[in-house]
Amino acid sequence: MELSTEHTVVALAGSTGGGKSSLFNAVSGLDIARVGIRRPTTAQPLACVWGTQGAEPLLDWLGIPALNRISRESVLDPDAKDIFDGLVLLDLPDHDSTEAEHRKTVDRMVELVDLFVWVMDPQKYADASLHERYLRPLAEHRDVIVVVLNQIDRLASDDVEACVSDLRRLLDDDGLAGAPILPLSAVTSDGLDALVDLLRRTVAEQRASAERVDADVRRVARRMVEASGTAEAGEIGEADRDRLVETLTDAADIDTVAEEAGRVHLRPARRVQQPQVRVDRDSVVSAVRDMGRVAAGSLSRGWGGSIRSVADDAAETVPGELETALSSVDLAGGRGGAWWRLSGLVEWLALITGVVGGLWALVLEVETRFEVEWLDRQDVPEPAVAGSSLPMVLLVAGGAIGLILAAGRAVAARRARRSHAVDVRRRLRAAVEEVVDDAALAPLRDELSLHDTFRRALIEASS
Repeated sequence: MELSTEHTVVALAGSTGGGKSSLFNAVSGLDIARVGIRRPTTAQPLACVWGTQGAEPLLDWLGIPALNRISRESVLDPDAKDIFDGLVLLDLPDHDSTEAEHRKTVDRMVELVDLFVWVMDPQKYADASLHERYLRPLAEHRDVIVVVLNQIDRLASDDVEACVSDLRRLLDDDGLAGAPILPLSAVTSDGLDALVDLLRRTVAEQRASAERVDADVRRVARRMVEASGTAEAGEIGEADRDRLVETLTDAADIDTVAEEAGRVHLRPARRVQQPQVRVDRDSVVSAVRDMGRVAAGSLSRGWGGSIRSVADDAAETVPGELETALSSVDLAGGRGGAWWRLSGLVEWLALITGVVGGLWALVLEVETRFEVEWLDRQDVPEPAVAGSSLPMVLLVAGGAIGLILAAGRAVAARRARRSHAVDVRRRLRAAVEEVVDDAALAPLRDELSLHDTFRRALIEASS
C-alpha cells in the first residue's frame, strides 16, 4: 500500500490445464503468443497493467521481471477505461507443477497479492493438494478470494450446476463459505462478464488492498488469541495495596521512629539527636516482587514475564526511593511555640523566687534562734507584706506557682509528645504510601492497562 495505493493486484492461480492463461488472455484482450511475448523463465509470473504510472515500484516489489510486464488499457469497454485503470493482473505458474521453483513462486505471491482468483476446471476442482495446501490455510482471506470454475463449455447445464454445488461444499469445508464461485468459459466467453464486472468493482472501489490487510489482521489476531490461551492477568486491589503499605511500614520500622521522635519532642534542639530512618531493603524487594506475581495472575511467559520484569525493576528502585522519602520527613516539628517557652521561663522564675524566699527565711530563723554573731553584724532585714513576712511570702508563692506550672507542663508535655509521635507516624506513613503508589504500583498498573488494552483490541481485531 505504501508503494502504490492506486493499483489493485489480482492473481490468477490454478493447476496445469485449468485455463489460467486463456482466462488471462480473455480478460486482458491480448493473445500473448500472437504478439510475441516470451517469459524469461516459466517460474516467473506475467503481469498486465492498466495504468502503469506509479506501478514500477510495486512491480519491482512483487518480483515481476521487466520483460514480463505488459502495459494495457482496457479494450473490453473503452468508455470504462478509467474504471478499469489501476488493475495489475498476474498469471502465476501452475501450483501443481513438478518444478519446485513454480510452487515457490505461487507460495510467495499468495502472501502479497490483493485478490486471489483460483481457476479450476471440472476435472481437477476437487484436487486435494489445492484445497489442503492453498485454500484451507487461506480461510481467513475468504473476503478476497474468488473461485472460477472454467471450461463449462465442456459440460451440460445440469453438470455445471452439479459441479458448482459440489465445489461449494468443498469450499465450505475449507472455511471459504463467503468466497464466490463464478462458472465461465474463457474460450466461449460465457460467464466472463461476471468476472470482468467483479474486477471492475474491485478496482473502482479500491478496497481489495484494505480487505487483504484486514484479513491479514484477523488471521494474525486469531493466532495471537489462540497462542495467548485462557490465562488471565491479576488485579491489584486496595487490599493488595494496603498489604504492601504495611510491609514497607514495618520494613522502615516507622512506629519506633515515631515513638523516638515523640520522646525527644520539646527538648532543646542542641540537646537532641533525631532518630535515623533505616529500611530493611530485602523485605522491600521481596514485597514488591510478590506484588508482581499478584499482577501477573495466571499469565506465564510473554505478558506474564513482562509484568514480572516491571516488578523486578521497581524492586530495585523502591528501597532507595523509600529511604529518600522518609528521610525528607521533618521529625522534629515545632518546639511548643512561644507559650511553651514563656511558661518554662515563668516556672523557673517562680522556683527561683521560692528558693530565694526559703533561703532568706532560713537565715532569719538561724539569726533568731542561735544568735550568730556574724549574722548580727550583717543586720539582715525582714520586711513584711500585708502583715506577713516577705521571705515566707516569696517561699510559699514562688514554690506553689513553680510546682503548679511544673505539673501542668509535665501533663502538657506528655500530650504534646504523644500527639507529635502520632503526627510523625502519619507523615511517615503518607511518605510510604506515596512511594508505594508512584514507584511500586504505578508501573505495574500501567503494564496491566497495556495488557488489557492489547487483549480487548486483539479480540476486536480477530472478530
